Amino acid sequence: MVFASSIEGQALTGAEGVALGAVTDLLYHPAEPRVIGVAVRPPAALKVVERPGTYLPLSALSIGPEGTTCGLVKLPSGRRAAEDLGYDPDITVIWTGMTVLGPGGEQVGRVSDVEFDPESGVVTRVDVGAGAVADVAHGRYLVPGEAVLGYREGAVHIDVAAADLEGSGGFAKTAAEGAIAASAVVRAAGDAVVEASGAAGRTIRAAAESDISQRAAATVKRTWRDSAKAFREGMKDDK
Repeated sequence: MVFASSIEGQALTGAEGVALGAVTDLLYHPAEPRVIGVAVRPPAALKVVERPGTYLPLSALSIGPEGTTCGLVKLPSGRRAAEDLGYDPDITVIWTGMTVLGPGGEQVGRVSDVEFDPESGVVTRVDVGAGAVADVAHGRYLVPGEAVLGYREGAVHIDVAAADLEGSGGFAKTAAEGAIAASAVVRAAGDAVVEASGAAGRTIRAAAESDISQRAAATVKRTWRDSAKAFREGMKDDK
């Protein structure tokens, strides 16, 4: 199994060691919890002129401890890339950072990382947090693959409540309380991602560019302090 975080943002190497660019995002099936390919940013022409991004199917990649490689010496583009992907790139979905909803529309957090089978693309685990700072403070929820339903109407859906999920990180004991506090961050930022189809470069990550991010940051500071207090209290209870 591999994690999205070990691939996204990393170099892609082709046959004979040729540099093909960098993997910018994993592309997920429009409904199923399954990775189907990657978006790739080619190297700039003559190291100056940016070239349009393209796509590769998961089957074209070899993912290992040394990095991500493929057997090509040149990336496909345009219609050829879309045909090789097997799906219209405009309907594929980028999960990283997307809101996660539980039963009844409960806001659980946002996708921090995804573990998947590199052969089939099937998602085996989703890590759900509320951003880098809050993840350190509260840890993350670990959602098993069998509880992940897939993408629908602007969010990744799971069929298990936050209170029933396992936590991770140093503050795992207070993960449930932390998620309740962090939900304010999710509510502020959730509506900012107004376009889920990121393959064509249309995913709008507006939260980082608006006053929403400032409100979210202020909330995270409060939740950090709340979590630290809860952690200390939890340590006393253990004694």
